[in-house]
Amino acid sequence: MALGRPSWVTASAAAVLVASAATAVTAAAADVQVIGELRAWHPVALDLPAGPATSEGAFNNPFFNYRLTATFTSADAPRPYTIPCFWAADGKAAHTGATSGSVWRCLFSPDRAGTWRYAIEFKTGAGAALKASSTGTPVEPYDGVTGSFSVRKSDKTGGDLRAKGKLRVVSGKRYLRFDSGEYYMKHGADSPENFLGYRGFDGSASGKHAYAPHVRDWRRGDPTWGMSADNSKGIVGAVNYLASVGVNAIYAMPMTVDGDAKDTWPWTSARDVWRYDVSKLAQWGILFDHMDAVGVVLHMVLSETENEELFERADKTSGGRGFSDARQLYYRELVARFGAKNGLVWNLGEENGWADGSGQVNTHSQREAFLAHFAELEPYGALLALHTYPGDKKRVFTPLLGRATALTGTSLQIGRNWATTHRETAQWVRASAEAGKPWVVSVDEIGGAGALPDAQTPDHNRERRDVLWGALTAGAAGVEWYYQKGDQRLESYRGHARLWATGDRAMTLLRSSRVPFWAMDPADDRVQGRGNWALAGDDAVLVYLPRGGAARVRLPAVGAWTAGWFNPRLGGEAELTDVQSVTAPAGGGRSHSVPRSGMRTRTGRCCCGGLRRAPGPRPRLPRRRPRRRRRPRRRRKTVRPRWRRGRGLQRWHRPRRRRRRERSHRPG
Repeated sequence: MALGRPSWVTASAAAVLVASAATAVTAAAADVQVIGELRAWHPVALDLPAGPATSEGAFNNPFFNYRLTATFTSADAPRPYTIPCFWAADGKAAHTGATSGSVWRCLFSPDRAGTWRYAIEFKTGAGAALKASSTGTPVEPYDGVTGSFSVRKSDKTGGDLRAKGKLRVVSGKRYLRFDSGEYYMKHGADSPENFLGYRGFDGSASGKHAYAPHVRDWRRGDPTWGMSADNSKGIVGAVNYLASVGVNAIYAMPMTVDGDAKDTWPWTSARDVWRYDVSKLAQWGILFDHMDAVGVVLHMVLSETENEELFERADKTSGGRGFSDARQLYYRELVARFGAKNGLVWNLGEENGWADGSGQVNTHSQREAFLAHFAELEPYGALLALHTYPGDKKRVFTPLLGRATALTGTSLQIGRNWATTHRETAQWVRASAEAGKPWVVSVDEIGGAGALPDAQTPDHNRERRDVLWGALTAGAAGVEWYYQKGDQRLESYRGHARLWATGDRAMTLLRSSRVPFWAMDPADDRVQGRGNWALAGDDAVLVYLPRGGAARVRLPAVGAWTAGWFNPRLGGEAELTDVQSVTAPAGGGRSHSVPRSGMRTRTGRCCCGGLRRAPGPRPRLPRRRPRRRRRPRRRRKTVRPRWRRGRGLQRWHRPRRRRRRERSHRPG
């Protein structure tokens, strides 16, 4: 295939044959099928084809009353992975639309080559999906089954995330990193928020999107689903286009019930929060796997401000508790079906905690409980972020700072004044670091009309200056672009082609110039001039001058450096120019002038400078001769003047100072 990978159904026959020679299972598990390419960072499926036969609408709810879990271990892995699993209908529902069947499935992404062992736990009972592992009735013959399979190294290259591995939070860092060691800087599409409101999915006839202009971007060999190949072409083509222009993240809500679009949900109907649409979710899974193949990370936002209390209101048995069983089931189903994706970021909710008039507002204690539960459920160490309204950041985010909560990132929304992006980003970068747990901070939404199409703002000066570079130089882990005025109506991403190119230009600088942004911190004090920004590390400094001009930069270390200038606007060379060698004196700075030609325009005068420490041995500072230690002087006792009265006069009188050898006399 040119792009993507075959669906489980298409691949199953060949994959099972390949897997059979490389797997070993207990006698009771002879019918456990290991499906997949069996390579590191590729999804592997354990299929249990003879499980309980059931249906989406069965009286004994297959989603709530069964708990299937698999634990995977490897001698070289630092810890075991406990994976929630799910009911898969006939195992090929993405193509057949099946609503019944006996296939149960575990999806896992092994993070290294070698032998992996698995142990299956399969229980049933009322509410078993949410119960402790020791409770419930065993489901024969699969409960307690163990086995193993062998995994080879990944054979993928380039931007394919199966060549890079899982995207994870790194302890003590504010940037995400793939298992391959590559750090990730996000440049994403936030609009449309109802990206999954696509009419080509099962049960989505009310979806607002067809993405017809992107059908031409679908390529032969790309994945399909349903009875017609045309079902997938619009949305798969949209992903292809975004990947081709340097966009590496897509924002998607799996639930917009009662929200702005009201066209997306994972269930069989908009209100039945206990019954999941198996074929629709399988089709989502095929799309998400294709995103992995073309290098696009999924930003999964679990709720919208208008529906953040939907589960607690729908669950009549919750007894008014702040964390309903329906929500726990929702989290489990999504992690089970999509958690194996390499490029995945979880976001607890959009504008969470904002009193928007709907009456649905999560509290701080709820957020803490949701985060803790989700972090325990999610096995891979993916980012768990939160988004809130611009004016609510302090109230919502501040109590979540530090190691006491499971939050690992913030998804910032900037108000109408985009010029505050740099200051607000730096504020949360600094606050989280001071609290002992640096957050992954990204700018994911801008206020007002948002990022307008090229036809209205062809140069995107404010987006580039205030948002993109304002965020990057403040320590942000990336940006996403939101188009408020046309969010739900957006059908073609080509309307923002110049915006994507502007962001990709910045990403290209970070890659081609090998800027170690992951080892750099906000350092505006290193560049002269109010309103100029800098990101600095031990061996590199990135300077951004929003108004252009010249600046004096104080370098972190003495010695030889390489300096150059980069034009962040479209047009011209997308690399460092006027590269020169400079020497930083001890304790001094270095002044660099911006070239007048090609670096200034009437409306956008910004420019960017990069400085890297030259390779080679570090210069030694001249050794100072040690100072001679002087004998400390003897401190003389201070004699204070005192008040004296005499002969009707008042005067200050300083007593005579007596010396050891002779008496002092006043001059006569």
